[in-house]
Amino acid sequence: MNEQNISLLIRHIAGSKKGQVEKFSVASTPEVRIGRGLDNDVSFDPVKEDTISRDHCRIVQDNTNPERFFIFDCQSKNGTFVNDAPTTSKTELFAGDIVKLGKEGPSFEFDLDPRPQSHIKKTRVIDPIIAKETKMHTATDMPKATSEKTPPAKEGIGKNTMQHMIRESEKKSRTGLVITIIAVLLLASTGGYLLYKNTNVKEIVHVKDPKTTFTPAEIAKENKEKVVYIEMAWKLTSTASSEEMYQVYYPVVQNKKIIGYQGAYRQNNQGAIVPLLVTKGDYLKSFGNYDGIELDLIASGGSGSGFVVDDRGFIATNRHVASNWLTSFHFQEYAFPGVLVEPNQNGQLAPAWDKQVTREMVGEWVPGNDKSYTGVNTYLDVTFANNSQRTPAKIVRISSTHDIAMIKIDLPESLPKVELYDSYDEIQPGDLAIVMGYPGIAPAQLVLKRSQDVFNSNPEITSVPVPTVSNGNVGRMVRGSEKNSKIDDYQSTFGDYYQLTINSTGGGNSGGPMFDDKGRVVGVYSAGKWEPGTSISFAVPIKYVMELMGRQEVIK
Repeated sequence: MNEQNISLLIRHIAGSKKGQVEKFSVASTPEVRIGRGLDNDVSFDPVKEDTISRDHCRIVQDNTNPERFFIFDCQSKNGTFVNDAPTTSKTELFAGDIVKLGKEGPSFEFDLDPRPQSHIKKTRVIDPIIAKETKMHTATDMPKATSEKTPPAKEGIGKNTMQHMIRESEKKSRTGLVITIIAVLLLASTGGYLLYKNTNVKEIVHVKDPKTTFTPAEIAKENKEKVVYIEMAWKLTSTASSEEMYQVYYPVVQNKKIIGYQGAYRQNNQGAIVPLLVTKGDYLKSFGNYDGIELDLIASGGSGSGFVVDDRGFIATNRHVASNWLTSFHFQEYAFPGVLVEPNQNGQLAPAWDKQVTREMVGEWVPGNDKSYTGVNTYLDVTFANNSQRTPAKIVRISSTHDIAMIKIDLPESLPKVELYDSYDEIQPGDLAIVMGYPGIAPAQLVLKRSQDVFNSNPEITSVPVPTVSNGNVGRMVRGSEKNSKIDDYQSTFGDYYQLTINSTGGGNSGGPMFDDKGRVVGVYSAGKWEPGTSISFAVPIKYVMELMGRQEVIK
């Protein structure tokens, strides 16, 4: 094979570049650099793919054998995986290998065009098929048909014989009637005796109570098809113009060279420190010709869980899953330290380099709290357990007070739904809590689907969600507010939640159902705090889902 004709292919199968194919000529690019830095050959979005290092890994052709290629991890923070196996030094790549950038990062398929002979997989040997001996029946094996015989002629019945038969039949009828009367009298007398006995003697009968509780395995089996996997991505837009919103980054210059960037922040009318956001249309108006400014799109994405509450496709989940812009924003690591901007003498905003901004100064910034901005889902997809088909969903309702939202998918079939039960007034610490969902720390299941579409023949590798069952107990009820005979009133600074002692949940479980031991959904998993040696989870009481459904508008 002529080395000059070999091309290296990167087929993106997961992440922000999913579906794209990047092609490099080996003759001109024997080393392919991969990362978030703009100077890489394969460069990822610095906002959407924040788990990738700036210089993550490199694919290099062997100097001695042009058909061999190796991948090197460049001491990335989240590691590089080849076919789910971590690589620390160089690892040889073969056509068809799957490379993942971090455990939860994007992945791509490595390939060569044309594939060298050394990269073609060997023929897989299977057991030879042994033909079973089958006996064929012939006409000689079948039983011979007998010749049809002529039926004998029927003999006639005389008059005397007929009269004798009638008299015998009448005698048998009278005998049967007498026996029937005697049997009825015996049954009546026996029933009367038993009735008399029961009125004088109390008989003790032990009846086994029907089963009212279920094991976690039984609950999981019953509700597997009702708990769904949710994937989403969103971006922040201007309420007035619907344009995308970007955070401003000022260049840090030293010796007339840009050595880095600092995020810009401003002080709003309430005195809070918030990111300085602009649209591309307003950029030049606000900053003039300030050289070297970079714009970073305010966007995010992730996955969560949900559960079907109505057979018409209504699904309950968390507000921070369905509309993530209404929860605190997760800034990139490079967003801090930042710089505060203030109007200069010309009335234009300029950085005050002596006023640095830390992450603690910004605190919990919620993009959707500013009415000048609104979030838009770029996609919101629902997938059922053990299925690879994504179904688009739309937001129906969002709670203004709790981490609850309602979304809906449209399918022609009726969907199985969970049983809801409001246990708010009777749930106690120590009660069993069973959470189902799709935690991000669980290993992914991938399937290859070959296209049968003549207009798009590219095969697609997709993940198949498999639900995880987590067992624990209710550790505490954190009431948002309460009044009783001993106190007039109190308010919780945290909110209205059930505190759980469950260790195997995590990011991705958000929006999943919490079952009691009777298989009823009594809460919605919402958040967790993990520290070395301990973890605490929280669930929103199901009463707030039922309130959001409201006035039987969703439930038939």
